[in-house]
Amino acid sequence: MSNEGLIPLYRDGRHYDRMNRAVVADIPFYVEQARRAAGPVLELACGTGRVTIPIAQAGMEIVGLDQSSSMLARLREKAWEAGVEIPLVEADCRDFELGRKFALIFMAFNSLQHLHDLTSLEALFGNVRRHSASGGSFVFDVFNPSVAILSREPGKRYRERQYEAPDGKGTITVEQSAVYDDAAQVNRIRWYFSRDEHKDFRVEELPMRCFFPRELDLLVRSLGFRVEAKFGDFEGKPFASGDVKQVVVCSSRS
Repeated sequence: MSNEGLIPLYRDGRHYDRMNRAVVADIPFYVEQARRAAGPVLELACGTGRVTIPIAQAGMEIVGLDQSSSMLARLREKAWEAGVEIPLVEADCRDFELGRKFALIFMAFNSLQHLHDLTSLEALFGNVRRHSASGGSFVFDVFNPSVAILSREPGKRYRERQYEAPDGKGTITVEQSAVYDDAAQVNRIRWYFSRDEHKDFRVEELPMRCFFPRELDLLVRSLGFRVEAKFGDFEGKPFASGDVKQVVVCSSRS
């Protein structure tokens, strides 16, 4: 997939960072996973380095891979400001060859949910298997689908968040609507960006594949991996009914 096929939200790293500056709960978890791996780390869909940079700052060797050149450019700026060097690869997680293996490969912040079809998932897990060192782990997190959210009135707008614009031009309000496609298990989300003087100056689509818990476990196993642990949050709580997240630690069976 080329950059032209990217979701527009992932083309502007400055806005992405401002929107997600409060998302920090997963950082200590992934830093600890990297520390336990005791070897090189690969982050898939690394974005602007929200998790990549803290791992590098903790002294671990990490490579970041993302298909968005603009997000990687923002990561380079932030890494320079943080005083760390991080090798970066512009590539699709479904189609890459790095010629080396990693003790830990991870994919954070629901990124797996951008892969909607089995062919894409097979390609991703195949790449992870080829790049995993003996005894290595693959760790990712996705939402636990909420029936209440998926059954909301189609198209009705809900306020999602607010953030300060990176250009200094005031506060941006983000609203969200969605229509759930139950045949594809894709929640077809639409985000509306507004300033006081300019309503809906950006409208973007964000389709997210939903993985139901038992389905996800079977999918991981069918793609040649073993589920080593599954958590309902980033504090290590065993996954249970009602948890917002599915945090999966798995390893290749080959």
